[in-house]
This record gives sequence, C-alpha cells and structure tokens, in this order.
Amino acid sequence: MRTLATIAALMVAACQTSTPPVGPVVSQAVSSRFADALIVALPVGIESAPVVLLLEGNDGASRMHPTWGPFLTARGIAVVQIQSAKSRGRRSWAGTGCELQYAEDPHAVLEHLRGRPGIDTTRFAVMGFSRGGTEALGGAPYFARAEHQPAAIFAFYPGCNGVCEAAWHRHAPQVPVHIFYGSADTWGAHRGTIGACRALARQGAIFHEYPGAPHGFDAPWQGTFFAGGGRHPYGPDPSATAAAQAVVAETLSRAWGTPR
Repeated sequence: MRTLATIAALMVAACQTSTPPVGPVVSQAVSSRFADALIVALPVGIESAPVVLLLEGNDGASRMHPTWGPFLTARGIAVVQIQSAKSRGRRSWAGTGCELQYAEDPHAVLEHLRGRPGIDTTRFAVMGFSRGGTEALGGAPYFARAEHQPAAIFAFYPGCNGVCEAAWHRHAPQVPVHIFYGSADTWGAHRGTIGACRALARQGAIFHEYPGAPHGFDAPWQGTFFAGGGRHPYGPDPSATAAAQAVVAETLSRAWGTPR
C-alpha cells in the first residue's frame, strides 16, 4: 500500500510541475525535412533581417520568388520560399482537393531557421499565393500559443470552391490579414469564392480588389490552369502588382521600420 501511495504521489507531483509547451511542438524530423526545400534570399548588409515566408500554390512550383524576392530584399527583408510539396516528396498538390495540406509549414520552418545567421525568426510575415494563400489563412492555430506572432498575413487570390476561411481573428486578432484579388479572376468567380473572401472583412481582414486583374496578377508568367471543371487564365497585371506591393511595403514598414 505504501508503494502504491508513493507512486500516486509522484504522479500527482509530475502533473503539478509539468509546463505546457509554448506553441505547437515541432519534431526534429518535421523541421529537418525543409533542409533541401527552401529558397533563401538575404538582403545585403543586414546582420539579422526580418523575414517573409512564401507559400507556394497548387502546382508546387516556386514561381513567385522572382516577383517578391528582389522587392523585399531591396527593403532589408529576407525572403524564404517554402517548397512544401518538395519537402514531402511531392511534385505538386494536384488531386488533394480543398483541404489544408501545409498550413503548419511557416511555424515549422521558423523552428528550422532558428539561429541561422542573417535571419531574425522573431520578426516574420507569411505570404501565400492561390492555394498557398488559403494555407496562409489557415495557419492561425499553429501560432495560437507561439511566443512570436506574424507581423502580417498576405493572402493572394485564396479560397476554393466558394469557401474562404481564416481563424486569425480568433487566435491572434492583433495580426493584420490582407487579402488580394483581381476583379477578373475567374477562379475567384467560381462558386463565389471571391465573395467568400471579401466577406472576411467582417472578421477584420482587409480586402484589396484590383479592377481587371486576373488570377496570379503578380506572377511573371501567364497561362491557364484547370480547376473546378473549367480553365482559368492567369497572368501579370503591373498596376495591380504595384498596388499590392505598396500595401505590403507599408504594412511591413509599420511593423519593422523597413523602407516603403
């Protein structure tokens, strides 16, 4: 009986002294899978720069880095393109439906980059494109108890099949959420996806809409993609891109004091 009592006392003590972790636990295996799945660009002459994490779209390609990498590094901001599909041995996210697949990656990558020279992982923002924008909007639970929160979430033409959701207003209401869409985005028009994203303004998101701009208006290439039973064009719109870049630069300047 004395032995059982001793064991019970030790169990109670263990429960009383255990401390819940700050933020989600990221295993070494999860963190290390990004070792060969990141494209990193550092600004010149900055010892410890804030960083913007880029989340790829459905095709799994890292095509947005040419647009946003030079723009951000010129303002003293590091850029890390996360190759989420590659980190999981995939070529793309085709065939995976609308479910979130890599919303946790920004948090895991920050853990992977912690202590890396040139990057201050306590100052970061998340930027996603198309499916990556949806994943960026869905990442709030992974930062719910984290010590550091994003300076901003930038979601470009996100949502899927009429659904556009974000939980940042519940988990971290102080984080600005910006959503960017072109009025000529046919994927946004599909099943009212753009309207669902626009409705997030009622939860505090800031919705930016650019007249005549298509899907992928900040991309340096053009073409079409098949989704939702139809083909949708994408391509560059310089005026919409410049307007979106001005929003990003101003938002990060307020957070970090970087140039606009």
